[in-house]
Amino acid sequence: MRGVSYSVKESKAEKLGNFIVKQIKENRTRFFTVIGFSVGILFFAIFVYTRWQSLDYSASDRLSAAYASLSTGNKAQAVQYLNDTISRFPNTPAAYQARLTAGDILTEDAKYDEALLLFKTAYEKGRPAALKPLALFRIIYLYGSKKDYDNAVLYSNEFIKKFGGNYLIKDVYMNLAKFYAIKNSPEDAKRVYNEILINFPATNEAAKADEILKGL
Repeated sequence: MRGVSYSVKESKAEKLGNFIVKQIKENRTRFFTVIGFSVGILFFAIFVYTRWQSLDYSASDRLSAAYASLSTGNKAQAVQYLNDTISRFPNTPAAYQARLTAGDILTEDAKYDEALLLFKTAYEKGRPAALKPLALFRIIYLYGSKKDYDNAVLYSNEFIKKFGGNYLIKDVYMNLAKFYAIKNSPEDAKRVYNEILINFPATNEAAKADEILKGL
């Protein structure tokens, strides 16, 4: 039985093979066009991938050079490397990290509007995703520094909504309560302090919130 079964299968396989060969011969132009197109797509995909990897490495090299310059106190050269990374490789992870670092330098120089542009780009488009809460935290800080408490409150609430599990969340809550207090919104401030007590019990932030609430 096995022998008969094998011969039948072999016969079917031969028929299928002959059919395919016949189709290729009869449609030779179309067949090789399809094969050529498929191979072209494959090589294009490989080219794009290797090109992207090359860009990413080049951007990372420049970012590393910027950090090296900062470590030696050469801020001007660091800024040049950071700007070069951003302009030449705008959509790489290194470029988004460069935006954060360049924005920090601008913040030190009190150039808040320029820094905000960099931070907002990193927040809206940045990758990896882990960069986004870091950029948003800086945006909140800058609006607080500019005494634009409406936007500071707006972006603080956005942070809480989107990044509730981030390690910066307790600082965001504490700052949000302060912003409400400055805006003369004591009820909102109390609400946020109470949320701190509920969400972060037995922490330094909870102890501070409890102390503040007793004085309100």
